[in-house]
Amino acid sequence: MDEIFRRSELLTQNIIEVIDKPPYNSSARVAVSGNLCQISIEHACAFRLLVEGRMFASGFTVLRAQFEAAVRAVWILYCATDHQVARLVAQLADETEQAAKNLPQVQEMLDALSKAPNAHVPCAAFTEFKGSAWLALNSFTHGGIHPLSRMVEDYPLDLIAATVKISNALAMVAAMQYSILTGIDGLQKQLTPLNERFRDCFPIARSTP
Repeated sequence: MDEIFRRSELLTQNIIEVIDKPPYNSSARVAVSGNLCQISIEHACAFRLLVEGRMFASGFTVLRAQFEAAVRAVWILYCATDHQVARLVAQLADETEQAAKNLPQVQEMLDALSKAPNAHVPCAAFTEFKGSAWLALNSFTHGGIHPLSRMVEDYPLDLIAATVKISNALAMVAAMQYSILTGIDGLQKQLTPLNERFRDCFPIARSTP
């Protein structure tokens, strides 16, 4: 397990080195999307540190936050209305906090992204993740049967390793999204070699029949 943690940390360092660029403009939409990408990657780091420290239930809760931040980052760029974006850049107050809570939930964002041509690749990744992990992550977040059962039965090492790889994949999606926001031609292609160099840090791709 130590190796997957070490390699995943190195992967994150490489990702950050590539995308450590400013957004191409200062519009609210670009700023919010970029900040959410960075939050998602930050959550990936936090998830890894938590599970490495055997704080598994907390780690899985953070994994859900990582996923939601990535989904919202893409949704903000391609689907959100100007009014919805404005809710997230308003000065924090009781009224604006409530308004921000009224934004679409994850499934609504995914439904919108499925109709956005430029979001096909991240939407497919998000949909697959949600289909396989959402119920379990909700259980961890709300103190349900999953964390309580694992407190008794423990967490299999293969489950932890597989979940670290999933978190790495979500971080890569967020990085790909952020690279678009820089407006730098070819920046996404600089991330692509990391998929092969750190192949052991990502889920095994499903073969096409």
